[in-house]
Amino acid sequence: MKLWPRSLIARILLLELGAIVIVAAVLPMLLTWFLKSEAHRIQHESLTHQASAIAANLRAYGSRTVLQLPHELARIYASPYDGRAFVVVDGADRVVAASPDLEQLPWQGAPRADRSAGFRADAFVGISEPVKLGRQRLWVIVTQDQAGPGAILDDVMHAFVKRFDPVLIAVLLLLPLINSLLITRLVIAVRAASQRAETIGAQTLDARLEERGLPLEVVPLARATNDLLARLQASFRNQAEFVANVAHELRTPLAAHRLELDAVTDPAVRGRLRESADRLAHVVAQLQDLATLEGVASDQFVTFDAADLARSAVAEQAPAIFDGGQTIALEPPARPVRIRGDRVLAGLALANLIGNAGRHTPAGTTVRVIVAEDGSIAVRDDGPGIAASDPEQALQRYWRADRRRSDGAGLGLSIVRRIMEVHQGTLGVESQPGKGTCFTLRFPLAAAGVTSPS
Repeated sequence: MKLWPRSLIARILLLELGAIVIVAAVLPMLLTWFLKSEAHRIQHESLTHQASAIAANLRAYGSRTVLQLPHELARIYASPYDGRAFVVVDGADRVVAASPDLEQLPWQGAPRADRSAGFRADAFVGISEPVKLGRQRLWVIVTQDQAGPGAILDDVMHAFVKRFDPVLIAVLLLLPLINSLLITRLVIAVRAASQRAETIGAQTLDARLEERGLPLEVVPLARATNDLLARLQASFRNQAEFVANVAHELRTPLAAHRLELDAVTDPAVRGRLRESADRLAHVVAQLQDLATLEGVASDQFVTFDAADLARSAVAEQAPAIFDGGQTIALEPPARPVRIRGDRVLAGLALANLIGNAGRHTPAGTTVRVIVAEDGSIAVRDDGPGIAASDPEQALQRYWRADRRRSDGAGLGLSIVRRIMEVHQGTLGVESQPGKGTCFTLRFPLAAAGVTSPS
């Protein structure tokens, strides 16, 4: 089982969720450490500043040392309410001056260094500042009780972190939601381009993918696809023009060849040559039909009656059917069936099926053309059936059931299928040996109220 999803959105969201878990776990610890570090730094600076202020107000009068604090500074240390206190001691640990709550201060353990030094004792933090007053060496020790009402920094930090964590988690969870919405908009644009690409076929190669709205990373793919469509369109156009030109060039010598056949005196030879010429003419006609198909677009379709189309095709093919010894019948629907498409191509497909039924069934066979109300037209015969294990093989280009009797190219049914693809319809086949064959053209019905252009 693969844990890594194939979806780009799922991958992004999965990575973001992992990042959220890591950030939600690490960031509060980093923030707490940062706040405490800053608090300790600020506290150390504040205590150092207070010690320097006290040292600046020490005065030496002979052997006596007097502290004369200004009113503002004296008021700060007058009460132990906010937890601040100080003491000035000499090298023999004799108290020179002190705040009122001297007995509560853990000043005995304070360092006596040559420079300012911080220390901790129980709930107290302090600073020991050396002072040289004349020949006397003194130390100003200032402390702060962390449990005092004026020193609630730790409590503030803890409360801040408790409130900060839910806000942080909410913001982090909101980021994937915002990102998913942004990504969804981009994916919708990509899917719209994909759906547009799915609608492009041989008849709509002039369509292009819209680059507007696509992510910049996808625009090169859309441009490459548009360039590919342009090359395909040019290739199809060149191919159709080539086939049409070849068919046109073959018609002239073929017509001259048929005229020259009349000069052949041997009837058997003349018959074989004429049969070959007829097959060649049929192939040339099919080549022209193939070339015509590539230039048909759905915006050229009209609405017409399927029964009228079948009636015209039967009337056109009836002489050839009767000449072959078969009979043909039309079974129209009870009411008009309106279909939409290219009437010439639809008639060509139906005529091709009727002609195939006449060529590949023996004399005495009946060919029935059945028009149904669902827009389908069936050509059914009671001949020998298709000589193939799968009747669908007959729809493949170049497939021939009987080389001697076919048109020699196997293009007829593939042309019919291509015509139905142009109409967004289908060509179906059913056949059983000895029970005949049925080819069915299924055209899309025209929408109600749609009429043919005048």
